Amino acid sequence: MEKKTFTVLIVDDEVKITEVLGKFMNMEGYDVLVANNGNDALSLAKERYPEVVLLDMRMPGMGSIEVLKRLKKINEDCVVIIVSAVDDMDIALSVVKEGANEFIRKPVNLQELKLSIESNLEKRRLIIENRVYQKRLEEKVAEKTAELRGMYLALKKTNLEIVRALAEAIEAKDPYTRGHCHRVTQFSLKLGKEVGLSGEQLESLEYGGLLHDIGKIGIRGAVLNKDGKLTDEEYDHIKTHPAIGDRILENIDFLKEPRQIVKGHHERFDGKGYPNQLGKWQMDIMSQIVSIADAYDAMTSDRPYRKGMSRVRALEIMKENEGSQFNQELAEIFIAKKLFLLDE
Repeated sequence: MEKKTFTVLIVDDEVKITEVLGKFMNMEGYDVLVANNGNDALSLAKERYPEVVLLDMRMPGMGSIEVLKRLKKINEDCVVIIVSAVDDMDIALSVVKEGANEFIRKPVNLQELKLSIESNLEKRRLIIENRVYQKRLEEKVAEKTAELRGMYLALKKTNLEIVRALAEAIEAKDPYTRGHCHRVTQFSLKLGKEVGLSGEQLESLEYGGLLHDIGKIGIRGAVLNKDGKLTDEEYDHIKTHPAIGDRILENIDFLKEPRQIVKGHHERFDGKGYPNQLGKWQMDIMSQIVSIADAYDAMTSDRPYRKGMSRVRALEIMKENEGSQFNQELAEIFIAKKLFLLDE
């Protein structure tokens, strides 16, 4: 070990001891500083930042424990070896507890002191290197985390763009519903936030709202755009769109949760919906939310065979169907909080 780069501060009120220890440390290649009291020791520590301090246990003025504490505040990596004329285990334990690296007894065995300093300096080196390594590792982790977050956000953006493109495809097939998917999504998100859905649930709700009618891609255009009342066969054909949508999305991993909305948004709270006649205990909350948003927008939107009804009438119908078609609690919140009002 190259010692000339290390500085040893000797703190003792006995001049003979500082002379003996100082001479020995110089011979071993260390730079030496000497202080005869705590205040001088602290001043030198602030000015020179010694790597090692040999601190006498009993000195006039500031006590050694207080000096030790302040030394560690100045430089936590400083090696402090307490030198004491009293071989007291309790004292030794107390100073180690306060941050001393070692406790040795007077008269000092110089060779043992040499080995103690070298051993503690090696420990100090390893601690500092480990701290630097940990810091670099944390920086690398932070960089990778930021990089991964950027990739994740980019992926989310791409996913949303894909979903919006699919929603555009739906509306291209059924032009009378232009804007329907977007409005249903807005209604759904407002209701979802109102009832405290998590961030992940809201994301699924957004995707599900935009894609809830994707199955209409598989419905005959003549049926979708018929200018008149549907026959029973045509209505049964329309009712297949949730199952068609479910099949369209079944192999898209990031749409696993939204698929449930696509498949379940025409189920009813009383179990009389389609395609699977699920009841209130089987319907997930996101499908229940979208079913309310979808029904309201469908009632108030123009269709080939009818004009959209007024907001007042649509809300009356929703109230009449609370607990049967709709989850009563969700429908009441949708109406009471006026979540049907969209920002322009």
